[in-house]
Amino acid sequence: MAKALVYTQAEHRIERSKLDQDAVRVVERLRDQGHEAYIVGGAVRDMLLGRSPKDFDIVTSAEPARIKRIFRSARVIGRRFRLVHVYVGSKIFEVSTFRSIANGTIGNEYGTIDEDALRRDFTLNALYYDPHDSTLVDYVGGFKDMAARRIRPVIALKSIFKEDPVRMIRCVKYAAVSGFRIPLSLRMALRRDSPLLAQASPSRLTEEFLKILASGASAAIVKSLSVFDLLRHITPASALLAESSPSYKSALEIALKELDAEASDPAREKRLALLLAHYLKPFLETRPERFVDTPEAYREAIHESRLFLSPLNPPRVELEAAVLVVFKRRGVSPLQKPKKPGGERGGERGFRQGERRGPGRRDEAAPRTEAAAEAVESTKRRRRRPRRRRSSGGAQGGEPTAAPEPS
Repeated sequence: MAKALVYTQAEHRIERSKLDQDAVRVVERLRDQGHEAYIVGGAVRDMLLGRSPKDFDIVTSAEPARIKRIFRSARVIGRRFRLVHVYVGSKIFEVSTFRSIANGTIGNEYGTIDEDALRRDFTLNALYYDPHDSTLVDYVGGFKDMAARRIRPVIALKSIFKEDPVRMIRCVKYAAVSGFRIPLSLRMALRRDSPLLAQASPSRLTEEFLKILASGASAAIVKSLSVFDLLRHITPASALLAESSPSYKSALEIALKELDAEASDPAREKRLALLLAHYLKPFLETRPERFVDTPEAYREAIHESRLFLSPLNPPRVELEAAVLVVFKRRGVSPLQKPKKPGGERGGERGFRQGERRGPGRRDEAAPRTEAAAEAVESTKRRRRRPRRRRSSGGAQGGEPTAAPEPS
């Protein structure tokens, strides 16, 4: 077993007032049942930076079935990488089991805390906080890296992004949010491996990007993603439009800064509406008023927005709500008398029923600017490319093979 450095409260200076007491009780309950348990990941990182975490993830030696027996209000999730959600009132605490490195950093065998630390992406995410005695357990030098304000990977550079390309987004996000520097070797790896993001799971790309829009630092993160040539693999049409249309780039930057300035966490549909507002502006301005104010125009805008956002694949109901936000901001109400969700005029069912016009033909609303047209056409060409076969290790393409890591 690898040796860890253990820092006392006087050394790490994490304020106990920033702890969520319900999270502490979850840890204590696991310990009372004879298991190791710690707060880990983003919550520890935020507290070391003097911030109050939004989420508290917990790691333990107890296996999922055992965790579920300990907590009555718990639910096991995931197929390969099984985690447990413990519900305390309106809060959800994600509890994971220590993972082994017997089969590398993408296996799903259970292990020990020192093995678990070696599986995590960056050292600032591999710190374990024990609320019982306020100690910080560090197997990988993460505490010193944070003191030096640098991002350092735990996993070897030759494989960290090949195993899970989404780690590139997380790396850039951590640097932008914390102000930490990315060392030269890591910057070179980001640029070298950026094309791997095109093979990442759309669902994970979508989730990561929506987290960015809610981070309070989305303007800085999106700018960094562009610098490292990552943005064009996440939102190709938006990135291309930003390069070719100064007005779109400027409008997007302003919108992101306004979003970051909001005190409360904006709804997911409002975040999506930011990406769509300037793109749909020509659509709303050039159509006859009598047509724009109709469900047909709304459905066409939804279809165009889906193409524009690809490969991001937000849930249908959220995309519909985002487009509706854009319409209403322009003073347009395409759904004059919406019924309850699932009704014929409003809700998901009604929109799905009207999504096709004629036998087998989707509504095709042509983009209203040359730059927008090229952006969407580029996305269409990208979607038609044959997908690469997954390697024997399953690390590329399809659903992620790496276990979820703390945000």
